Amino acid sequence: MTLAPGFQVDEAVTLLEICQQTYNNTPSLGPPSKVCDLPPVPTPTGWQLVADLTPTKATLLDNFWQVWQSETDPNRYAIAVRGTVDTKPSIFADIFLPLINARFDLKVGPVTVPFHLARDEGATAVRAGVHAGFALSLVLMLLTTDKSLIATLAKLALAGNDVYITGHSQGASIATLLTSLANHSTAAFKGASYKSYVYAPAKAGNDHYAYDYAQLVGVPGKGWTLASSQGWVPQVPLTLEGTWDLNTPNPLFEYGGAANPELPSAVKELVENIDAGVKGAVDELIALLKKLIGDLAGKLSGEAIHLTAADLGGEVDTALDGSVVASVLDQILDQFQASLNYAQVGSVVPLFAVPGGNPSDGTPGCQKFDAFWQHHLGNYLKYLKAQYGG
Repeated sequence: MTLAPGFQVDEAVTLLEICQQTYNNTPSLGPPSKVCDLPPVPTPTGWQLVADLTPTKATLLDNFWQVWQSETDPNRYAIAVRGTVDTKPSIFADIFLPLINARFDLKVGPVTVPFHLARDEGATAVRAGVHAGFALSLVLMLLTTDKSLIATLAKLALAGNDVYITGHSQGASIATLLTSLANHSTAAFKGASYKSYVYAPAKAGNDHYAYDYAQLVGVPGKGWTLASSQGWVPQVPLTLEGTWDLNTPNPLFEYGGAANPELPSAVKELVENIDAGVKGAVDELIALLKKLIGDLAGKLSGEAIHLTAADLGGEVDTALDGSVVASVLDQILDQFQASLNYAQVGSVVPLFAVPGGNPSDGTPGCQKFDAFWQHHLGNYLKYLKAQYGG
């Protein structure tokens, strides 16, 4: 079976409702809808949670996801990734900057796992890069918890199922990377048909990653990004470019990266001053991330791992432990790009929101200031139905 291309409102509404369920009983970053007059998001009809494929706890970065199955079409599933919750690990994942390479291999014990989120671009000086925190979150989702995502993907693909990939906020950005992985990375995942709808994602990568994603799922009509015109989350992370983020050759650099020898000295001095400021910011962020990853690796070493080498495609059924998975974090550190050049990713379905803060309904305890008011899924559902039907 295959999922039909194109934006379909009924799919978008159903998957938004599924996304909302991932927040049940979790620490919220915003006030509850019954208190602050948010439009309610109903439970999806005709879909049920698959407990056997849904983890019973979050990862060490508090990433959580659920797997749902259609009651009318048992070969149709949805993987929904939860967004940021009000815990330090979850918020840290949002600020794990800068970019890392979007294509590399991970050595997990005796097995090499391709972590391919973009095509091979050859010897280009500028290549696809992705948000380090979202990539790290995805790695932990793939390899940890009692229902590791890599095993779930392989199981769903083996039966040739239809698989929607969805998420909200941070979860939308991770779902974007997951969509790339499912389509690019491992032959074991390619037996399924994939289609993604993501809601209010932060920027998941740079322009080269965005180009790849556009060709991979945008042009075929299999990947949709819903963004509110009044939401601030899709505008971040903020972009800070150095001249090394430009494709070569350009007026400043030859193809090999050497400075243009004919560049006027005044322009050369200006470029050097700009780059020095950008490099300083990048270096500080890398230093912070290295410390946080070191702390995370220590905690991961004691985690129970419910995978064997055979689950990852190895020939021998060797048990994996937390220390083996922790070694993956050091490999991620080797993939840094000296870049904060973020870009919008995905085929955008705009939701034109009414400007303004959250209205207080007069109920005691309602926050008059809610920085996430325009970001909540209740508003997304309201505008989606009003502007696109369904």
